[in-house]
Amino acid sequence: MHTQSKKHFLTLTVTILLLISGRAAALLPFEKTGNLYVSMWQADEIAVFTPDGTELERFTADGLNGPRGIAFNPVNGEIWIAGEFSDAIFIFDHQHQLLRTLEHEDFDEPVGVTFRTTDTGSADPLVYISNSNGNEIMVFDQSGVLQRRFTAPDLSDPNCSAFMADGSLMVSNRLGGSNGAFGSISKFDSQDNFLLDFSAAGIASLMAVARDPNIPAMIADDTLWATSGSGDTGIYEFDLEGNLLNTLLPAAIDDGRAIVPQGIAFDDAGDFYVISFLNEVLKFDSDGNFILRFPTGSGTSRSTAFQGCNPDIGDRCVPLGVADMTLDSNVASTNTDPIDSVTTDTTSESLDSSSGGGAFSLFAVTMLTITRRRLQKLRRVS
Repeated sequence: MHTQSKKHFLTLTVTILLLISGRAAALLPFEKTGNLYVSMWQADEIAVFTPDGTELERFTADGLNGPRGIAFNPVNGEIWIAGEFSDAIFIFDHQHQLLRTLEHEDFDEPVGVTFRTTDTGSADPLVYISNSNGNEIMVFDQSGVLQRRFTAPDLSDPNCSAFMADGSLMVSNRLGGSNGAFGSISKFDSQDNFLLDFSAAGIASLMAVARDPNIPAMIADDTLWATSGSGDTGIYEFDLEGNLLNTLLPAAIDDGRAIVPQGIAFDDAGDFYVISFLNEVLKFDSDGNFILRFPTGSGTSRSTAFQGCNPDIGDRCVPLGVADMTLDSNVASTNTDPIDSVTTDTTSESLDSSSGGGAFSLFAVTMLTITRRRLQKLRRVS
């Protein structure tokens, strides 16, 4: 299909979206993503890469020891980083300056940070902290006040977590599992009630989970990808009931080199990136087909997250919550394909500094996902 036809197709689709959709708290992956952030566990730093693997910078703060989980606040773009051995959460602005820390007397190696992004219209989404040695999830408001905490009978060393479109929460349960598994995914409902554990043969030391927004027309059927840091060191896709859909093992990836999967994150195109403990990043499309790999440099790479960008400003990444249009060195360049420009032009809408992180309603997300997937295929064959 010619570029002009693609433009017309996208313009019509987005126009329909604007008529039927409202803004809500963002559901990962963000509607628009920028750079890839990787926690360098032994170096006590965060490394920042472009999506194609160019390292831009590293940053840290006094007291940050063993950085693990990374999450971008969907409202204001703050960067929340779990300090595993600091027993604290470090909160940075988009220029990577430390703003404050979140501490609690019961923190015992917190390793995961996830914003509850399924509460429509919330201006203050709750923050779910995986308190690994406490075998629990601790829920805070953004001022740092503990709201509640919960666990499950076999939750042992919770690491990463991810919210699904139906409000359920998936937690990578690194050591536990009701079926005797050495690592499983624990599923909780939207009220934090435990539902089930599930795993697969070959999984051991389950490290991370991420939502794949692979939604067919009008029917939400999110799936979940998970990483096994030991055992077969594979990457696995499940449906929401725990049925195994796909398995990626090292021998079948690229040239078959060893990998030790850790963190995982999706970009706005539906591709996902897996961090290997062996200091590299691997990129796959939404079907699990290998695309590329690049080194992270020294420091032991562990967790990852994509920068959230304001979806309504140009073809560059203006971080969520940033109203100043003066772009600094920490603002990422994104795809300048003419199709992406059409997306910007047809969805333009003013956002102030407190309303960043908007995402379409479920129906709109469905349609936008289909549009992006179709355009990816069109690009590959045109």
